[in-house]
Amino acid sequence: MRRIGTVVLAVSLAMAACRTGQAPPPTFSDGGAGAKNRIGRYLLDNVVTSKLRSCWGQLTGEGAVAMDLTYRKSDTYWVFENAKVTKSTLARGHDVIAQRCIEESARATMFPVDAKEALETAAREFIVRLAFSVPLPAEGTQLTSGQIARMIGSGGGAGEITVSGCSDCVPRTEYPYGVKCVSKSSGSNVDCEEISSNVCATTPRACLRGLFGGTSGVIIY
Repeated sequence: MRRIGTVVLAVSLAMAACRTGQAPPPTFSDGGAGAKNRIGRYLLDNVVTSKLRSCWGQLTGEGAVAMDLTYRKSDTYWVFENAKVTKSTLARGHDVIAQRCIEESARATMFPVDAKEALETAAREFIVRLAFSVPLPAEGTQLTSGQIARMIGSGGGAGEITVSGCSDCVPRTEYPYGVKCVSKSSGSNVDCEEISSNVCATTPRACLRGLFGGTSGVIIY
């Protein structure tokens, strides 16, 4: 079974090539630490609400679902646009319900663009990739170890979903040198393709990944 990623945020520009000697796409100045705390708290306070919990109660059984939440830049704010299920272990048809629950809970939500981050000022789109368990942990409680395993892929079971990391175009320190694509937990790209030893095709994006973890809130790592 192909594995996919948990939380993540993404910001898009036009397709660009990363070549030796050229400046790479902008990235978070602190490796994403500030954005992780800021976005995690925002999601917990504004999206994972009683409204979402009530809707989530329509889902039966146990499983996990990964979702892309897309925010579009409007002046100095990121404004919610849509949600899309990217991976699910739920019963047939329940991923549609889960997507609707997130869309209804996140509708009309927005958060400020961090003007100090070159990545956010350059981008036009911010995608948050987040994994949720079914059922959600009760308020005031943590996820069980089994629920966490289903979302981060540590249990070795067929019912897992895992959130893929971000990718970036970086200098190659080994022969044939040039540049290469690497996987990372935060960065400026979600997708990176090695065209040749000297060229990476990338779409610059802010990328973070995480999951909803009960009393710990949204954990972005």
